[in-house]
Amino acid sequence: MDMNNIQPRRYHRIGITVLTGFIKDIFIANGCSESNAQIMANVCIEADLRGHSIQGIDHIYSILRDLANGVLKGDAAPRVISDTGATLLIDGAGCPGYVGGVFAAEQLIEKTRRMGTASAALQDAGDLFMLGYYAEQFARAGLIGLVFTNTWPPRVHPTGGIDPILGTNPLAIGIPTGAKPIVFDSATSTSAIGHVRLADYHGEKIAPGIALNADGVPTTDPGEALQGALTPMAGHKGFGLGLCIALLSGAMAGGELGSRLDIVARSNDRSLGKRSHLFIAIDPAAFGDPTVARSRADTYLAEIKAGRRMPGVDEILMPGERSARARTNNLGQGVPILAEVWDRICRFAADADVAIPSVTGER
Repeated sequence: MDMNNIQPRRYHRIGITVLTGFIKDIFIANGCSESNAQIMANVCIEADLRGHSIQGIDHIYSILRDLANGVLKGDAAPRVISDTGATLLIDGAGCPGYVGGVFAAEQLIEKTRRMGTASAALQDAGDLFMLGYYAEQFARAGLIGLVFTNTWPPRVHPTGGIDPILGTNPLAIGIPTGAKPIVFDSATSTSAIGHVRLADYHGEKIAPGIALNADGVPTTDPGEALQGALTPMAGHKGFGLGLCIALLSGAMAGGELGSRLDIVARSNDRSLGKRSHLFIAIDPAAFGDPTVARSRADTYLAEIKAGRRMPGVDEILMPGERSARARTNNLGQGVPILAEVWDRICRFAADADVAIPSVTGER
């Protein structure tokens, strides 16, 4: 990699209303129903609002590709096909993951309030992307929410292996408190693949320990990493966690794994198998007074934040706190979108005859 060719990252700031309408119009122009397109635009932009651009509109290219290939169906409506009382099996019917994820969360919130705890397997739906969005919906409803997904394509090598056979397989946990909920959202790889992709956009190196090249040799070149494999976070611990998430959200939820998942994710032939995701929700009221539970949580969080800090650290932040602040800031200033990502989205819009809004505030 020629480090002399590193390009500074440039952003456009775009008003939330303008950006949401623009992204919605792109989805509609590519075959999505208006209701699905609205959900997709809303959830997609949430990632950029919160500073998680690797899970935001940068991924529209893959959604449009799958819509064009028939892998996803833009007008599909998910539905419950099995209800045992405490479990739901949801058929996404090829819907975009945003649509299926929102549907699963809404159905599970209602059921958990009646049952105390419930789970849902979502089958035949696209990538959920930012899992924390759905986990936070549970937390804001006063419930504990857990979300697991088996991502595609495979990017992570197993401990002792070289080949990418696991996805980055994230999990998200949302926990209600008296103030803002705790939202933990993390891949089980050392780095999310999106960070590597953005480094490749700009000719930047990645940190040591993140990836191997195609021959299994550690690399700091993002291009080589994209052709090789990411490392599991914390070595064998991350491998074990990522494997369990794959089994839980894949095989145990009625979906495919490994090379079979690769085949299914590329095909519009539903007879070959399905991709699946797993949602679990718990009502703290099932174990006692939820007001007391939230008060105890708040007391503990305050104790943590009041603890001694390392040199140079201004504040101890809780999971989800930084992204919540970014969201508030960006709602006022406009959503920051990388110039390269914006240019690519505008090309998609032009191809679909969607009017492109003017942007200002480049930095």
